[in-house]
Amino acid sequence: MKKLNNSNFVLIKDIINDLNINYNADAGQKKEELYNKWKDIIGEKIAEYSQLTDVLSNGTAVIQCSDSFVANELYFEKEKILHLLVKESEKTGIIIKDIKFDYKKWKERIYE
Repeated sequence: MKKLNNSNFVLIKDIINDLNINYNADAGQKKEELYNKWKDIIGEKIAEYSQLTDVLSNGTAVIQCSDSFVANELYFEKEKILHLLVKESEKTGIIIKDIKFDYKKWKERIYE
């Protein structure tokens, strides 16, 4: 990398060129397919009040719920939901090990 005027500054273009960005478009597409299958996985009634929104790098699926009551009820059925989700995610090659239920972001999503 070139330094500017004998200082510690480095050109931003050199920094960007050195970044190793490993974005896998195929993985993103597979996640999107899984998100869209949420209604089929969980059922229409529950899908009205919940949504699969993310699968974290540690294998945790994030499910947004309409409120804390829904999140609590789904938590009681966590093992069953996890089993259904793992079964469907294996078809896409996505590894899911756990589930996190979140109702706070649902409110943000509604008001945006």
